[in-house]
Amino acid sequence: MMFDQLELLDRQLFMAINACHSPLWDTIMWYVSETWVFVPLFAYWFMMVYKRYGSRKLFILLGFLGLMIILTDQTSNRTKHAIKRYRPTHNLEIKDKVHIVNAYKGGKYGFFSGHSTNSFGIAMLLFLIFSKEPMWFRYAFFGWAAITAYSRIYLGVHYPSDIFVGFVVGLFWGWMIYLLIQFTFKKRFHETVEV
Repeated sequence: MMFDQLELLDRQLFMAINACHSPLWDTIMWYVSETWVFVPLFAYWFMMVYKRYGSRKLFILLGFLGLMIILTDQTSNRTKHAIKRYRPTHNLEIKDKVHIVNAYKGGKYGFFSGHSTNSFGIAMLLFLIFSKEPMWFRYAFFGWAAITAYSRIYLGVHYPSDIFVGFVVGLFWGWMIYLLIQFTFKKRFHETVEV
């Protein structure tokens, strides 16, 4: 009974968010949801790592970042195919009411969001890595992740619960990879990667 109420609330919240659209926001959210749009931002972040830590440590960080993305993607994809919860765009009860952009409907299953998991995992890892930077700069990582995650509801391919679970799982993997970096390099890179 409680699960049914939560699912109903999740659907109602989705419909309320998805209903707030305009041609301008359709274009903005379409591009926000595309990873390549943020390449200059990532280049800037990686340049900061290079300047602070050097090329060797940048490549090490990129390796761990790649590992985290593999873990977040696999966690999300395996859960999607195990749970088999239809995306709003594939849910027979509401799919005709869902506002979509550029005929994009995503894959069949949506629980939970890979975009949300990846972006919040990256945000968490960078938040911890850049421990000496001002807080506004560190929280900007989460701002980027939140906008990316929100775009998935706007585009009609995820429920808020898909985003929330992706958020939690992303934070978990970001924290785990940070701890792995600390454990792996604590003797040689203790001053470089702050606890």
